[in-house]
Amino acid sequence: MKLKKKEKSSLIELGSKYLTEFIKGMKFLHEQINELIEDGKNKEKTIKVIQSEHALDKIKDEYIKVLYEEKRALPFLVEDRYRIIKYLDRISDESEDLAHLLRIYPFVFYEDIKEPLKNINDLCLDVMKELAELVSLMERDFKTAYQKTFYIENLKRKARNFKYHVLEDIYKKTDKTLMIYLTAKIIIKLYDMIVHAEEISDYLRSLIIKYPNK
Repeated sequence: MKLKKKEKSSLIELGSKYLTEFIKGMKFLHEQINELIEDGKNKEKTIKVIQSEHALDKIKDEYIKVLYEEKRALPFLVEDRYRIIKYLDRISDESEDLAHLLRIYPFVFYEDIKEPLKNINDLCLDVMKELAELVSLMERDFKTAYQKTFYIENLKRKARNFKYHVLEDIYKKTDKTLMIYLTAKIIIKLYDMIVHAEEISDYLRSLIIKYPNK
């Protein structure tokens, strides 16, 4: 049974609205980390990250409401779309957690880790942009979406190398135990977001295999 045009537009429009806000929040997080790298003081954008996550929760709830009221979600099953929005929500929640951590972080970053931290921060934003585009492509172009899943996988591998290099530098420090712990936690949280994005990418690849003729 096919979706009526109005019903399908409603889901697609909400999905597009979600992805737009998702990237907006990730950009705020990226900018906030870069600003902390530069001066170690300006934390204003942490509030914008948190506000964006709250906005995403509202869009997600509306999306799920429409999804379950209509009980139809072509070209996927209802449960497929539900999993996608919930998986994205996990990353959004993680961005809020990281924003709270940055807000209370009482130190200035070590000078020798600023550039590696900026690299993994840039890579995290790149992955989130690719993920948002991938989710959008799933509505119209399985072939291009399939190729993008492998690109995201490669970005995750690159991020893993960045993570271990910067953690190695951090764990060599011996001056402030709390600073070492919290700085490493920021790096790990950034990397975990990338890992979860790649897991969503893997799941979407499985849907492409599941519905090869879409």
